[in-house]
Amino acid sequence: MGAFIVFYMLVHVSGHLPGLLRGKWTLVDERSFTVQLLSMVTDMSISFLFVLSTYMVMHKYYPNRKYVGLFLNIGLLISVAFISCFLTSYVATVALSRDPVRLNLFFRNNVLIYILNTIFAMVFYFFTYTRQKELEQKELALQNRTSELSFLRSQVNPHFLFNNLNTIYSLVYHKSEQALPAISGLSELLRYMLYDSSEKIELEQEISYIEKYISLQQLRFENPVAVNMKVTGNVKEMKVPPLLLIPFVENAFKHGDVSETKEWLWIDINMTGAELIFSCINTKVSKNKDFTGGIGIDNVMKRLELLFKGRYELDIRDNEHQFTVKLDLNNEE
Repeated sequence: MGAFIVFYMLVHVSGHLPGLLRGKWTLVDERSFTVQLLSMVTDMSISFLFVLSTYMVMHKYYPNRKYVGLFLNIGLLISVAFISCFLTSYVATVALSRDPVRLNLFFRNNVLIYILNTIFAMVFYFFTYTRQKELEQKELALQNRTSELSFLRSQVNPHFLFNNLNTIYSLVYHKSEQALPAISGLSELLRYMLYDSSEKIELEQEISYIEKYISLQQLRFENPVAVNMKVTGNVKEMKVPPLLLIPFVENAFKHGDVSETKEWLWIDINMTGAELIFSCINTKVSKNKDFTGGIGIDNVMKRLELLFKGRYELDIRDNEHQFTVKLDLNNEE
């Protein structure tokens, strides 16, 4: 509303600027400058009230698509404003002992002004209405994006919990000494998943989570499994969404040819400036397939598209003996 008032005043005053500068509006108008100035202010005030009323009518009726009420009220405003201005001019001319203003002449001289004022109010309203709708659409899109991300992350937590509980169940069933360390490790993983609600975390924290996950998985075996994990670059400089990389590692343990004697999993995390290059390669055997499926990698792909659209490349290759994931992520927005 403030912008509307300022803009209208500037437009209206600009039309009288030459008269203000030379101290007289017209060569034939013999009234004093003070009288002319007072007349201009009066005309401006009446016009402003008319334009403002038209704007408010648009604001009340147009969003609800009440077009009949809209046109009736605008017509009523024009009639009231026209009659008020005519009566004011008529009284003023009589008071100054001049010939009364004739209605047909007044109409011809002022009809264009009322049309322009009406158009001005409608154009300004449509401009602000369109702008408001754009802001609302952006806010709605942001809310939908946040809700979808929250939903995707809520899917990750049960997925991890289900798989890790299976591991602990197996350890308890076989009365393994590793059962208690496994439960302790799972509690740390759950603390990370449930209590870190940040949209993004330091890459270092995500890497720490991956290491804890690998340690938990190693408890399933008598000897630590052969995993080659390499981290280079300053991992504190980049932030990533929580649980973004772990599904690839989990997928490797779930489908890979897990071995205690030879290397079967290679994880490489390279940080260069604002670019993250992550690769996860694991050997596999054709018989090791999970026919129940999973949501981990599909979940990551959806999150990447929401958070890093146009700023990432994900290459997944699955052949007979090897599964390869390569993610190139640009953190510059």
